This record gives sequence, structure tokens and C-alpha cells, in this order.
Amino acid sequence: MKKVVIFGASGHSKVIIDIFERTGDFEIIGLLDSNKEKGLEMSGYKVLGNMEAVPLLIEQNPGLQFFVGIGDNWTRYHIVNNLLEVNPEIEFANAIHPQTIIGKNVKLGHGIMIMAGAIINAESEVGNFTIVNTKACVGHETVLGDFCSIAPNSTLAGNVKVGKFSAISLSATVLHGREVGEHTVIGSGSLLVKNADSQSLYYGVPAKFIRPREKGEKYL
Repeated sequence: MKKVVIFGASGHSKVIIDIFERTGDFEIIGLLDSNKEKGLEMSGYKVLGNMEAVPLLIEQNPGLQFFVGIGDNWTRYHIVNNLLEVNPEIEFANAIHPQTIIGKNVKLGHGIMIMAGAIINAESEVGNFTIVNTKACVGHETVLGDFCSIAPNSTLAGNVKVGKFSAISLSATVLHGREVGEHTVIGSGSLLVKNADSQSLYYGVPAKFIRPREKGEKYL
């Protein structure tokens, strides 16, 4: 069985632990978190330290993989880069719940998380380190960029494109063929009927441009 370490010891990581336990594909050897005390236990697994613990963990566990369990897109990006600076050869696991439905010819990146009840329809692409949350629906031939997130119960119709680092919030809907730029947030419950520019916040029914966003701006 492959071994995995999860970076992050929060509520989001509890869901990741549940996925890995249900799939049975990985043995979780522990958690890493820069803000939690070493030895702290969460969901039956201990915090092994922070980024400084990575080289020794790799040395002690040949073939060890990592999963970055951080919900915020920009923070997840920085942690991934920090891990790669420690060791450029690090491998990243995928956490895909067994109750996910993945269609024909779907392309999956690495370091992704797909939660229970999510549907990824045929010919779609899920970029690296992207999150597709509980009961989200991704339409056929839709492309999700790296480090983006699709929130619970959101719906993307076919041929949608979501740019890197963007977030589709709770129960939002994006109509067929629309494009969402990079670093953009579509607010909860919104209906996007037109393309959305990069680095922007949209919400409402129909969704309207509200204001610009900075790269890395918090949205959770």
C-alpha cells in the first residue's frame, strides 16, 4: 500500500482523511501543519511537524506521496511550491471519494480532491491541485484550471472554462459555454449567464460584476 502525508490539520483535512480511508489506496502516516503543535492528534493521526519534517519523512518512507489539504486556492499553491522547493521530485496523491462519478475520457491532474457525490462528465479536464466539492456537477468538456475550487452543490454546464485560482461558490450555476477568468470568484447562489473577467468578484441572479479582486485575496 502506498503511503501519504497530509499537509494541513483542519476540518478540510478531516474530509481528506475520510476519503483516503474509504478508498483504501493509501496508508496515512500522519499530518503536517505549521500552525499546530507536534504530536497533536486529529481523526486518529498525529501532527508530525511542519515543512522542516519533509526531508526526513521522505528518507524514512521511500515512495512517500503528499496531499495538500488546504481549502484556500492561493495558500494551497504556496504550500505546493514550498514542498517542491524542499524536493522537486515529490509526488502528489489524488483524493477521490469512491462515490464520485467520473465520465468517459476525463483527464485528471495530480494533487486533486473530488468529494462525495460529485459528478465529472465526459471529456472534461480537472487541473492540478483543484477541488471539486460535495455534490458539485461538472458538465461535459468543461475545463477546470489548476488550483481552482468548485464548491458544494454548484453546477457547471457543458463546455465551461474555469481559470486558474478561481472559485465557484456554494450552489452557484454557470451556463453552457461560459468562461470564468483567473483569480475570479462567483458568489454563492449566483447564476452566471455571461463570461466573467479575471481577478473579479461576481454574484447575483443573474451574476453581475461587483468589484476587482487581487491575486491571493481571501474568499473563504
